[in-house]
Amino acid sequence: MRYFFEDCALDTDRRELRRGPDVVLTTPQVLDLLEYLIRSRNRVVSKDDLVNAIWNGRIVSDAALTTRLNAVRRAIGDSGEQQRLIKTFPRKGFRLVGAVHDEDQCPGTAMVSDALAGLSKHARSAEKTAASVPDAPVIAIGKRRSDGWLDYLKSRVKLVGGVLASVATIGAIAGVLTDHLNVWTTVRTDVVREAQKIQEQPTAKPESTPRLSLVVLPFANLSKDPEHDYFADVITTNLTADLMRAPATFVIGRDAAFTYKNKSIDLKQFGRDLGIRWAVQGAVRRNGDQVRVNIWLTDLQTARDIWSDRFDGDRTNLDVLQNNITARLLCVAHLHLRQYEEAIEPCGRALNMIGSDLQTYVSLISAYGSAYK
Repeated sequence: MRYFFEDCALDTDRRELRRGPDVVLTTPQVLDLLEYLIRSRNRVVSKDDLVNAIWNGRIVSDAALTTRLNAVRRAIGDSGEQQRLIKTFPRKGFRLVGAVHDEDQCPGTAMVSDALAGLSKHARSAEKTAASVPDAPVIAIGKRRSDGWLDYLKSRVKLVGGVLASVATIGAIAGVLTDHLNVWTTVRTDVVREAQKIQEQPTAKPESTPRLSLVVLPFANLSKDPEHDYFADVITTNLTADLMRAPATFVIGRDAAFTYKNKSIDLKQFGRDLGIRWAVQGAVRRNGDQVRVNIWLTDLQTARDIWSDRFDGDRTNLDVLQNNITARLLCVAHLHLRQYEEAIEPCGRALNMIGSDLQTYVSLISAYGSAYK
């Protein structure tokens, strides 16, 4: 389905947003949010509606939601100050207030139909006129045989009159075509111009930034007790599941990853074979209820570790430990890929930032992005 509004066109099948002739490069989550606002444009949608539709009910901070909405506004040429297309209703929610036409209601399509109807009408008129004009040689021969030169000249005058009538009809058709084309070219969403733009543009990548793709390799057991191998596998499995739930993240499944357990790997070739960018590796040491996890993130394009850290926790409260590891991994990976909007939520969660502290951190993230552009 394609939706048209102002100078924008959203193609949900191609996962593509255009402004004028240009493809707007943005994240898949921004496209999901824009599509949901368009489909729900007849009502005000609440924050809970957005969280359920886009984040599948996961806990999302108000700052993260505001960041995504601002990204949608920037993508379609709007802003929080103008609210020309997306309006905020305090304590109620949000609504897309711009005029939207879907593929079946595109003004350009109706214009083309009107033009064709007008041309058909004038074409029928031209056919009637042409049918009423006798064939020139037949007239000439008939008149010479019956009435002589005077009647012959009269027939020639009649023939010329028919030809002039046909010319006038053709001129009327050209006038109708010109009028419709002049109007048609003012409609931004007409199908012919859209098709020309698509043909003239180079093929665009469906995503604006490198996809966050990774594998969690089986963690090593640093404890002396071989029975703790199972515990290290549990940490690996849970971390894989947590990363899979992150938006716009591609994670190799647990079963595939465990086929590489205790095997020597050429990391660069490994990344090319699986089509992924990162490998998460780690080691687990357990001493009673105390758990220590050493973890590092490897860039498979260079086979170099870009980040490592150590996490301590309690076996009886593994969820907190694993959530912290997941947040830190996503924070570092998004920052390394310069996906600064996506980094805000996991970085804020990893550093336990709330309120004004989170706003300060958002500013630091923006400054980090500006410094490395």
